[in-house]
Amino acid sequence: MAMWNLEDIYNFKDTEKLIEEVKKLTEDFKKHRETLSDDISAEDFMKIIKEKEALSEVSLKLGAYAGLKLTENTADPKSIAHETKIDEVLTDLGNEMLFFSLWFKDLDDKKADELIKASGKYHYTLENIRQFKPYTLKEKEEQIINLKDLTGGSAMVRMYDLVTNRFRFDWDNKKVPQEEVTQHYKDPKREVRKKAYDIILSRYKDEEEVLGEIYRTIVNDVKNESIKLRKFKSPISTRNLGNDLPDEAVDALLKTVRKNIGLFQEYFKLKAKVIGLTDMDRYDLYAPFSKDAKEFSYEDSKKIVLDAYKEFNDQAFDMAKKIFDEEHVFSDMTENKQSGAFCWTVSNKTTPYILLNHMNKRKDVFTMAHEFGHGIHGLAAQNRTIFDFHSCLPLAETASTFGEMLLQSKFLKDATDEEKIDLIMNDLDNLYGTVVRQAYFTIFEKDAHALIANNGTVHDLNELYMKNLEEQYGDVVKIPEVFQHEWKYIPHFYHTPFYCYAYAFGNLLVLSLYDMYKKEGKEFIPKYFKILGYGGSESPQTILSEVGVDITKEEFWQKGFDLIKEELDELKGLLDK
Repeated sequence: MAMWNLEDIYNFKDTEKLIEEVKKLTEDFKKHRETLSDDISAEDFMKIIKEKEALSEVSLKLGAYAGLKLTENTADPKSIAHETKIDEVLTDLGNEMLFFSLWFKDLDDKKADELIKASGKYHYTLENIRQFKPYTLKEKEEQIINLKDLTGGSAMVRMYDLVTNRFRFDWDNKKVPQEEVTQHYKDPKREVRKKAYDIILSRYKDEEEVLGEIYRTIVNDVKNESIKLRKFKSPISTRNLGNDLPDEAVDALLKTVRKNIGLFQEYFKLKAKVIGLTDMDRYDLYAPFSKDAKEFSYEDSKKIVLDAYKEFNDQAFDMAKKIFDEEHVFSDMTENKQSGAFCWTVSNKTTPYILLNHMNKRKDVFTMAHEFGHGIHGLAAQNRTIFDFHSCLPLAETASTFGEMLLQSKFLKDATDEEKIDLIMNDLDNLYGTVVRQAYFTIFEKDAHALIANNGTVHDLNELYMKNLEEQYGDVVKIPEVFQHEWKYIPHFYHTPFYCYAYAFGNLLVLSLYDMYKKEGKEFIPKYFKILGYGGSESPQTILSEVGVDITKEEFWQKGFDLIKEELDELKGLLDK
């Protein structure tokens, strides 16, 4: 197992020094307020951009250290206080710098275009600023919103984490964290699966008044800011503009998922037969289909993942190995550690950090491959500026999901027919979870925001979620009543509204990319790294045009489901042997 080294970000003893540095840089930057004018030269403008870049680098270091340190122990008062302090410092300084983006948004189109053309690699960052012009308020109003967030939406997110990360569950006469219970969702015995789901969801039910009110507050915060003040046409439009996606592209994605829901209902019928069930209910959705209980230690998983990337490309292998070698992985199971897994790409000058909760299951190997895909994506885009090396949300899952597909291919290579059945069914389970489930999460969010805008209660949200599940499963999968509380333990609903469609986007996209890789072989690899290398320096439409993709067409999204159908047909063939 592994514990990360945060000193590669900075030495914690230097915190106050860095805070003073970022304050000094901000004071220097503020002096430009007097020099900004409609006739500013391109040379003077670029000096300002460079200063902003230096300031952003220090800010990202401070924010990353505080955030990563808090994940080590989410109940540690010192880490909580430190993260809150850094949030306040960076928010205050961000407010001091608002004048620049507001000025740039207000420039006439001719002058703005002139400066954008002269900015070179910074052009997309500046174009993005201009995109928000119709939704931007006056400087004082923007400052008030930033301050409000500290005790409003952001505070509610911290409250959700504080409440849920402290949950402990009775299992085998011990109080255990959530991960140690959720791993039993795939237990061979239905009674164990049922017990695991019931224990988790009942705990969220017990806190539903608090968790429901936290969610209602977050949603109303989005409504008040995005709809009432900024005049976006819908809550999801805010996320779409941030992703530089037209609403039509997201609508096309969600419509295509709904049209193809029968494909997964067909799979669930097939799965019920494979595992010997006459009736399938929601407890059985992720039931295992083999007796293989093989475990994968952290070190074994590390070798398998590195080998999978090595077989694809030396560059991918070197990048993944770099993250391990620099000790930027935290997989130890410690008290009050944040659940789940993530990759934190600190800046374009720092090797990404990865958090894992490794439980020695095969799914943990896939999680490792997934998160290291994120890390490879971050390293591939390090030549971009600090403003745009992060990929936008719709492309954020490209490399991570591609990494999982490389691992799947590696496992399948020498597999027996029985092992292939196991792996394909596992993949279809995952595709349901990362495409259909995530898309339906987004559909729920759209409906939930509308419901809360009409004074919907937590009980109304429970009913809404059940209807959402009923559409997904039809008459194939029965839904026990306790699952009405499942939405409360989806952190993205609270942390990042409308994030979830990025998973569906990324997975359907990667299905097409992987199909191209199978057909083109090594000739595809430069195209792949070109996509990753863009980071977030161009719009998704521009980046994906490199491989001939049009994201506004339902036909494109349908290609992903056509490939899923091929996999389902292959499974049928194996089962008929």
